[in-house]
This record gives sequence, structure tokens and C-alpha cells, in this order.
Amino acid sequence: MFSFSFGLLMLFNMTSNITDAFIIRNEFNAEHWKGESISCRIMTMWGLRRQRLIHDYSLVGYILAPNPTIMSHAIKNKKFAHEQAAERLIVKLLLSPSLNGNAREIEKARLIDRFHQEFGNFTGRRGKFDRSHIWITAADPSEQAYRWHQKYSLHCTEVLGKLACLVTSKILGIGTAERNWKQIKAVKSGQRTNTGMDKTKKQVLIYSQYQQMKAQARFKKLLCAGKLWNDDDFKSMKMDEHCKEIEDALEVDKGIRKGNIRIFKTWVEGWEKRVLGPSGDEIFEARLIRKYGGLKWFDPDNNVEFKAHPNKMYFEKRRGNNRYLILGILDGFDLDCDENHESNMNLWEPWHLSDDFFEQITQYYKDASDVLCYSKEPDVCESD
Repeated sequence: MFSFSFGLLMLFNMTSNITDAFIIRNEFNAEHWKGESISCRIMTMWGLRRQRLIHDYSLVGYILAPNPTIMSHAIKNKKFAHEQAAERLIVKLLLSPSLNGNAREIEKARLIDRFHQEFGNFTGRRGKFDRSHIWITAADPSEQAYRWHQKYSLHCTEVLGKLACLVTSKILGIGTAERNWKQIKAVKSGQRTNTGMDKTKKQVLIYSQYQQMKAQARFKKLLCAGKLWNDDDFKSMKMDEHCKEIEDALEVDKGIRKGNIRIFKTWVEGWEKRVLGPSGDEIFEARLIRKYGGLKWFDPDNNVEFKAHPNKMYFEKRRGNNRYLILGILDGFDLDCDENHESNMNLWEPWHLSDDFFEQITQYYKDASDVLCYSKEPDVCESD
């Protein structure tokens, strides 16, 4: 936030022939900087802008910045003008306007004295500021000065914390205003001034239709990935990131929460009927694994128990009928190796999504408490 002013102060500090009076006071000798050198050009630009940049808020924000680099530079280059700026802002922002006469002067002196005491602890990292972790946070370039003071100085100081939050939260740049002026100029000048009601209505309808199509495309993409909900949805329903409110309301008879029971639909759902290319679809495969991965069933023909591979499906390539099959594995299958590895020979078998397959899974989990199998009711509309 104060990087521009800080950079200018660094420049002045490195330039030996620029006095403290020029940096702080309204003194600028334009005749001294006439020339074509880069120094003269920089100082000419600075002279035109310094009065708007060097003010009480920037001076006080400079000495109250918690970043270690800026703080060390401020300690070495702090002048009496910085203290005067801080005292003026204390009177302006913190001194109660209801005080009058001698009581006002006494309270003013107390607040200023308290500020200097707390400022000494702040720069010397003493007292409440003698904590190493807060300065590690302050060294983060993305840490905003007012946020840091809000967390680490506001609650433990009387004057410095409040003053720092008020001062360092000010927006010193005019970028936001310039962007707003640009938008207003685009509306009040140029071709937009001749836009009639009918044309404006058409533009609004076209834009709204575009946004709807964009939202539908995004929803379809999330649907294919099996992600219909995000963190914002849970926040809007007053749920935490672990869905605690849902868990508290969904306990079942045996003391097992509903969230721990796996719901399995024993039919090929609408979203599974998808045309695939010769390379398959990783997102679609992940969604199939989410439904079938880890399920068990008993094969009565071979008298063995199969388990669906928890991390992989078997892709069968057929001209015009590419599809994923269940990769059924037997006990002893090495999940770290491919199914075609010699250690996994004769320990796996592809299974089609047939009625017999779903019936075997239903029979296997008939009396189980961790998997609940649902059968499709006839003449019921199915949603993807």
C-alpha cells in the first residue's frame, strides 16, 4: 500500500544532495533541476507530485508499517516531521470532540505520550510485540498493514493500534477512481450516447441469455465431473466445511451416521449411457469409479468373491461401442501394478453392467449395514 511512497523515500535517501527539508516540507527549487539528465527529469516529476504524496497519512503510515524492511528503513530515517504528523492525526482522529479547554489539552497530552510509549515498544519489539510469529507474518509481502495491526496491535494498545488501522487502511492511489471515470466517460460520450431504448433492451436480453448459456455450460461441466456442490453452497445453507449440521440431524438406528452408509443404485443410470471416443474420458471414468469402486460380489459360477478395483475401470475398445467395464479383482491382486503385470495374471476379470451383476451385488449386501442398495422403481422419471 505504501510501496510507491516508500520507493520515493528510498530514492531520496540515496541522493545525497536532496535535503530533509525538501522531502518533508513544501520546498522545491525548479531552477536547480533544469536539464535533460534522468535525475532532473525524475526530480521535476517529483516536484509536481510531492505535495499530494507527502502528507500526514503517508508519513504516519510509513513509520507504522509492520513490514521489517520498511520498519528498519523508517527507524533510520524518521524525522521530527513524522512525529508532528502523528500528533496531528491523533488529535484529528482519536481525540474526543466533546472535550473543551484544559480537559482537552490534558487528554491530548496523555494520548500523544501513550502513543510514543507504544511506538517505542512497536519499533523495539518489546512488551506485547515481543512475539516472533507476528513478525514472520509481517514479512509476508501480501500481508496488508492494516490487517496486521487489526490482528496484533489493536487489542493490546490504546492509541497506536487504532491510529495504525485508520491510517494504513486509506487508499493512497487513484486507480479505482480512474477506472470509474473511464466507465462514466464511455457512457456519456461516444456512440453510447445515441443508444435508444430498443437497442438497450436488446443488448440487455442478449447479455442475459449469454450469461444463462455460460452458467448452463459450467453446470454441465461440473455434472460430468460429479461436482454439483461447492463451498459457497454450504455457506449459503449455514453449514460448515464438514457439514456438521447435516451430520447432527442424520443419525440412524444402529448409531451409524447416514453419511457413512454408501448408497448404491442397482441399475445403469442415465449419465452412464454415454458415447465414448477411442481414448476414453478420464472425468467420466472417475465418476464411474466413484459409484462402483470397492464394491464386492460373489460369483456363484466360479465360487469366488470379486471386488471392483478402487482406482481403475477396464476400458474396452470396440468400433462404435467403446465402453468402460468393471475391473473385478480377486484376493492377492497387487493394486500397485497394472492388471497385465505377471504378478496379477489370472487375478482379475472384466464384468459387464448387466442385470446379473447388479443382482449379485444386491445379494452380497443384503444384510450389510455399510452399503444400502436401491432398486429402480418402474415408470419413474430418472434425472441425470
